[in-house]
Amino acid sequence: MDSAQLLTSDVRRAERALHRRTALACEAASAAGVPGRFRVWDRAGLLAVLATDPALGYLSTVTGVTRETLPALAGLLRSPDWDGVQPAVVAPAGLPVPGLVPAGERYLAVRRLEPAPAPPAEAAEEEVFLRVLLAGFEARGAVAAYMTAEHRLPIVRRFLVGDVAAAGMTIDGEVAILGAASTLPAHRGRGAQPTLLRRRLEAAAAEGCTLAVATARPGSPSLANLESAGFRLHRRQAWTKP
Repeated sequence: MDSAQLLTSDVRRAERALHRRTALACEAASAAGVPGRFRVWDRAGLLAVLATDPALGYLSTVTGVTRETLPALAGLLRSPDWDGVQPAVVAPAGLPVPGLVPAGERYLAVRRLEPAPAPPAEAAEEEVFLRVLLAGFEARGAVAAYMTAEHRLPIVRRFLVGDVAAAGMTIDGEVAILGAASTLPAHRGRGAQPTLLRRRLEAAAAEGCTLAVATARPGSPSLANLESAGFRLHRRQAWTKP
């Protein structure tokens, strides 16, 4: 397998790990009574996520879009499951999606990992972790309820810097999924997030992960931190109905 094939393989592994992680989060949110209806499914290689509450509209996406899966996209978008929700179709930059219009950019960050010694065990207390995480995001309503249900999952690894910054991680096979991370407003710009990023990568490598993945918005501090930590950034174009 040449370098281009390896790169494509890494991206596909990353997207599928993220999709499975979202499925667990949506299942937890539904069980916790978070408003709206949730569904996560795979159709012809396309990875679909539906959340009907307007505050959680950012979850409604279709990923796994490639030249090979593109022909199935129109049928998926016509599915009655969407029930009036318009998902963001997230495709690699440079791959046009017929019938849709651009709706901003996103980044998928992927980094290969090498085995490493285990770092000191971290055991962030769940309630403290949630308080810091939600305060850093200034999350309210359905968003806060969803994040709480998601981060109470037993598979979530919780990391803290004091009581000022929090970050989560889950492991899917050999893929470490770097989840939500936030810092209290008064403590931003002091290196807490690079520290949490380093700690999570160390823990993932010690557990035998061969790949780490994260998502980030263009121009965000998170994107800059991921690039500095050696992640390869894959620009994605979001598309939606006119």
